[in-house]
Amino acid sequence: MDQRESRKSNERVELGQFPSITTRLTGRFIFGSGRYMWDDDRKGWLTLAWFSGFGSRTLRKLRRRFDGDGVRAMKATRKQLLHCGITERASDGYLAFRSKVDPDMLMRRLDAESIRFVLPPDDEYPSYLLHASDPPESLFIRGAPIVLTRPVAVIGTRAMTHYGATATKLLVGELARAGCEIISGLALGIDGMAHRAALDAGARTIAVLAGGINDDAIYPRNHLRLAARILEEGGSIVSEFPPGTESLRHLFPLRNRIIASMSTVTIVVEAAESSGSLVTAKLALEENRDVFAVPGPITSEQSAGTNRLLVHGATPCLNAQDVLSLFGKNVSPPPKPPPLSEEDLDLLQLLERPFHIDDIIRTLELPTATITSRLAVLVLHGCVEQQSGDMYARSAMGRAAVETE
Repeated sequence: MDQRESRKSNERVELGQFPSITTRLTGRFIFGSGRYMWDDDRKGWLTLAWFSGFGSRTLRKLRRRFDGDGVRAMKATRKQLLHCGITERASDGYLAFRSKVDPDMLMRRLDAESIRFVLPPDDEYPSYLLHASDPPESLFIRGAPIVLTRPVAVIGTRAMTHYGATATKLLVGELARAGCEIISGLALGIDGMAHRAALDAGARTIAVLAGGINDDAIYPRNHLRLAARILEEGGSIVSEFPPGTESLRHLFPLRNRIIASMSTVTIVVEAAESSGSLVTAKLALEENRDVFAVPGPITSEQSAGTNRLLVHGATPCLNAQDVLSLFGKNVSPPPKPPPLSEEDLDLLQLLERPFHIDDIIRTLELPTATITSRLAVLVLHGCVEQQSGDMYARSAMGRAAVETE
């Protein structure tokens, strides 16, 4: 009997709510029912994972030393901790932490914040991470259970250009419609655009954070609403750090290794020479994952890093089919555009490139109310995309509507 099966008979406590999928009992988690089964072993590992002085490598030492027994690991003496190679400072800090913490209180906090605590033996633990060189020893997860079939990481600079935004929406939209799960880091710029494009295409997306995943800790704060949308539309938010953890600079490389290891493919859309996305790409290569880079203008600072990746052997990503070929899939045809009037088609013809609404009104010489009304309808039909600063451009569906005429 393996470790997963042996825990089924232990005392069970219900914990953790999330959007239902289908109810089925798997290991120690009832998918779709929102119930998580706790035992003293799980509480032990929760206590250890909550201590900020212990990272995954320390937890791995304890798991090996105590044969996976969370109770014994949590109750380790100072001598045993030192024998595991843990420093005196970390050992003493943990003993002080343990003397004040109540594992049941930690468990109840997760319950109150709809967060699940997932360990490597659990069925929900992503298999791609399980076989990584440095897997997290525990995960905190909100949202739907993580089920990966064709996971693709899409990452890039926070200082996204219009080119980067357009490329991200185009690539992610087609990848998502072909059944890929889109993984990114919820950061400003390319990451946020990747999540939004996946949701707009009706696909699940997974956000990996460098801090706590409770509402008060989600970073950046500008993306709190995006995080809520990810959860509402069947996605997941993941971190190896407990609730309340601040997203500090030194935690982002740890987050990046999870993104790289959880995905079979990593696409870097835009990245400057010193971008953290290049770190993620390097980690993906070390895990023998495929790394793609979107070529950019040689005059763009935000494409300097991606162009450098191409020089060093990354695969050029010119379209979604370049990636889908690895999965034996093809780009799905875009949705059929709705019937449009000649006036709407004239407007779409104009929007071959982004136009400010004032320029549209001047060019077409039509009343403002007429233009705004038509734009609203075309946005609703998915033929036009509204960008920042009252800019409008036709979408892939809008382009298809023009080409079929």
